[in-house]
Amino acid sequence: MTTALAVMASALGAMAVVLVPVIVVIRLALTLRQRRERALRPPRETSIALYLAGGAAPPAEGTTGRERATLLTVALDVLPDLRGSERARLVALLQQLGYVDDLTRGLHARRRVSRRRAADMLATIAAESAAPALAAALRDPDILVRTTCAATLTEVGGSAVVPEIVATIALAADIAPGAAAAAVLGLGLNRPAALASLLAPDAAPAMRRMAVVVAGELRLWEHSRLLASCLASDDLAVAAARGLGRIGETEAVPALIALATDAGRPLDARAAATRALGRIGDASALPALGAQLRDQDWFLQAAAAEALHGLGQAGDAALLRAASSMPGQLGELADAVLHP
Repeated sequence: MTTALAVMASALGAMAVVLVPVIVVIRLALTLRQRRERALRPPRETSIALYLAGGAAPPAEGTTGRERATLLTVALDVLPDLRGSERARLVALLQQLGYVDDLTRGLHARRRVSRRRAADMLATIAAESAAPALAAALRDPDILVRTTCAATLTEVGGSAVVPEIVATIALAADIAPGAAAAAVLGLGLNRPAALASLLAPDAAPAMRRMAVVVAGELRLWEHSRLLASCLASDDLAVAAARGLGRIGETEAVPALIALATDAGRPLDARAAATRALGRIGDASALPALGAQLRDQDWFLQAAAAEALHGLGQAGDAALLRAASSMPGQLGELADAVLHP
């Protein structure tokens, strides 16, 4: 045992002797790189700012690869904060200087990390000229490359590529949910009609869940009926009810009442439907909400109290009547809602 420990200690000592110089070299290289960047970055930041402010001469990209890379880095840092003509002007400059072409070629690199990096940069630039290369990358073996390109294509691609985007989302929904959700959000923002196929009953469950959340959060009223159909599913009911409440869909009130008053459904779904009724503000929900104030569960009582307050004067009156007939906890709840 003692011999084994001695051998292990000797091996660790030898490893330390080898690692220390390596660590020193790595730190030195990083320090030198940071110094070079600090020297190269300010003039490129200034030149891009002057160009966007209306300067006639485009920024000089430099003569070395490092100078060219610094200009691209600065542009990528600036682009997310630009809108309108300023953004278009900078994207056009990146195209003119060949950066977009370089990055589209990067989508064919052997190394996965290089392809991911190219896809991420093209997503930031969002140049329409890159759409064909992005569409071709939807068949990349790496799931993150595919989903990143799919999300970018929701903005720069045409309607013809939407089926391929949806297929990419369906494949990625279970294994890369975050990346797939970004593509679903892109569809909601840029091509909301395309969410219909993701909300359909035969859509993949994980993809359908994402679409329900996106449609509700973006208040896509054109999908109200599909959201209402999702109330029947325990897995989707909470997000669907919340979305219908945000949209203010009065046609969904009967379905929301049915969910809110169904003792056989999950409590969180019933509470979400109850709060949605309050946001919609339809007076036909008054009797159901009043009855819920007498429910055994305080969580549902609280949701009903909030919803009644959302119905205005008639709801407040019903809340006060219930509190006076059932003092104690309900009275305290009514006071908290009416006098926050």
